[in-house]
Amino acid sequence: MKLKNLLIVFIGILTVATVSSCTGNKDNAPERYGNQQETTNKEMKIGGSSEGYPIMEILANAYENDSIEITFMPSSQSSGGIRGVQDGFINIGVISKELTAVETPENIKYIPIAKNFLVLITNENVKGVSNLSTEQIQGIYNGTISNWKEFGGPDAKIVLLDIPEDETEKQILRENILGENLQVISTAILFQEDDEVLEAVANTPYSIGVIPDSEELKEFSVNTLSLNNVVPNKANIQNGKYKMSQTIGIVFSSEPTSETQEFIDFVLTQEAQGKLELANYIVVDKN
Repeated sequence: MKLKNLLIVFIGILTVATVSSCTGNKDNAPERYGNQQETTNKEMKIGGSSEGYPIMEILANAYENDSIEITFMPSSQSSGGIRGVQDGFINIGVISKELTAVETPENIKYIPIAKNFLVLITNENVKGVSNLSTEQIQGIYNGTISNWKEFGGPDAKIVLLDIPEDETEKQILRENILGENLQVISTAILFQEDDEVLEAVANTPYSIGVIPDSEELKEFSVNTLSLNNVVPNKANIQNGKYKMSQTIGIVFSSEPTSETQEFIDFVLTQEAQGKLELANYIVVDKN
């Protein structure tokens, strides 16, 4: 330790961020956006729901302010984003559900950013199945339908990849398809994160799961299903035909730091909203 300190004195004072990146666990290290060369940079921390991180990363990449370093903390859930802001641990909390005025905590502001839709995906070897009805999906989840041949697909057992009940996607799935009381089959394989479900469906023969639509989806060879003969796309979300959508928003202190306020101001610009529209997100009207 003494030798290390002498070396530090010799080469100059290192920033806290540099020390952290050298000594921390690289896989779990926060992602940073902005100019990391300047030691005078001010940091703004973002945390919360993993479902909203792709949207916030688009905005962070588009934000041109070299004096602010944007750090993405390890993701959690919407409740974690709210609590993180309340406790002063993060500047902006990402949430994947719409908050009403009653649900918004005191001294916290909420802004909806964009809507995204959820999609049911299957492994690419599930041939001949492109659409499922509400009743068929319920049958898969409760175990009364266990073979793809019942839908005109291959003679193979259905592998259900599920998500926890407290995740927003599962709540949306229950609200629109499953219902409150459906008991999910015990053989369902549970995953905590969306990207885990996507990767597992891509690599698990005859599997099915639900994930938010994203650019990452294009990188995997999976099938996307229609629901009740309605294709999951931006147009059908806007016209109300496709019901499985989620609202991504942010929460922040009612007295934000100047860095936080500057970023929020950018998020509300036409430039920022245009970036999200290019990525196929449905920007929420703030008026």
